[in-house]
Amino acid sequence: MENCQHLGGRDDGFVALGAWLAAWQGKAEPKTKDTHICFIASSYQGAADPAIVKEYIAATAKGRAPVNLMCVDRGIGLRALEMAPEMPHDPAADWPEAECMAAVAFGMEAAAAGGDLLGLATYAPGGDEPAKAVLRACLLSDGKDEYAPLEVLRSYGGREIAGAVGALIAARSRRLPVLAEGWACLAAIAVLEQMAKGSADHVVVAAATDDEQLLICDRLGKKPIIGPTIGIGPGCACAAAVSVLAAACLLPSMPTR
Repeated sequence: MENCQHLGGRDDGFVALGAWLAAWQGKAEPKTKDTHICFIASSYQGAADPAIVKEYIAATAKGRAPVNLMCVDRGIGLRALEMAPEMPHDPAADWPEAECMAAVAFGMEAAAAGGDLLGLATYAPGGDEPAKAVLRACLLSDGKDEYAPLEVLRSYGGREIAGAVGALIAARSRRLPVLAEGWACLAAIAVLEQMAKGSADHVVVAAATDDEQLLICDRLGKKPIIGPTIGIGPGCACAAAVSVLAAACLLPSMPTR
């Protein structure tokens, strides 16, 4: 069971993916029929006009975003979790701890639908650099201070990263496996892993966008399900990766080692 719950080795394939799903779902046979994708939306001071975020959310609500087509084709539910995109976050300002923890708590709503599988993505223009700053701080930390990861999140991160942390925590408590994509989700994985090794064993990465992200995935012990980048909008990598997991569910249960 332990090998099934932790996924990331270079020899992982369809059988290991299916075993990972079944282990976290607590089922003899894994399923992806009841899959939901949630993208967490926010914005940053000095980046793109926050109205762009609101427009994208509106587009998904009307079924006009690329991810909508992929979700409809695969029978996947889709929702947006708005984290005040109209109030851009300023990474240079002192982010009160209470507000940071409130963002973590709000992000837990991403897992509220339950089901068989959660796809987690973010849409926050200007958020790549804060996410990379969180990753650098976590990956370079010696881990001696158990509160260091949360302080890193508060000091360098933004609302969508905090929300992703909350989503992953809530998903684990529900034994809900997660497909994650993007820099913010990688930063959230790093925060959890720095808090307690193995805290993100219920998460696999859908795809890497570039060589830099692929290197980070390797550092985190997460092998992306899809090799090439999807690059057409938040949630699309998760939607594409669901097809791979669905195929893995068709294979008979076999030991991974």
